[in-house]
Amino acid sequence: MNTSQQGFTLIEVMVAIMLMAVVSLIAWRGLDSVTRADQHLQASSEQTEVLLRALNQMQRDISLRASVELVATDVSQDEAPKTEGLAAVTVRSSDSKGFRLDVIRSAPTAGDGLQRVRWWLKGDSLYRAAAPTRDRYPLPAAKDGVVVLTGVSDLQVRVWDADKGWRQLSGNRREDPLGLEISLVRQTPQGVEKYRQVVGPLGSMN
Repeated sequence: MNTSQQGFTLIEVMVAIMLMAVVSLIAWRGLDSVTRADQHLQASSEQTEVLLRALNQMQRDISLRASVELVATDVSQDEAPKTEGLAAVTVRSSDSKGFRLDVIRSAPTAGDGLQRVRWWLKGDSLYRAAAPTRDRYPLPAAKDGVVVLTGVSDLQVRVWDADKGWRQLSGNRREDPLGLEISLVRQTPQGVEKYRQVVGPLGSMN
């Protein structure tokens, strides 16, 4: 008398295990892809935040530029005092010396006077230095800069001319420009990224 079959055969069990293995492999690859995409997005967001902080700080320095007439007095023992006008914003950009931006701005705390701030590009790093504040001249020089942005492969500056529009600032120095356009190329682990920041119109500085 034949009895009915109970349970699964060995072949059925092996097929079920193989199917589970294939499904697990597909699920693992999908999860790994999602994880990698999330890590890439997070790294890209962090890089962008660092850049935006640097550009926003530069824009803030320029927006807080001194709005009063800046005059430095040179006192000599043998000669009468001499006065010289100072520019609140001075920008320079050239292939040999690189980008440099000097700003005389209001102190972070109201009533503390003025301070010098300098931005410059050295190698692939963008630096910023802020001098101590002072309520009289001469103002201390901005030294001991800190790196605010790395991986900068190119930085170009254009200035706004009321008659000719945007003009490339190459090998020249410009004082109190009406507007600035900063184009920046940056090398990141995610690839080459390009940015453009426009500051202005600045109007009259003095």
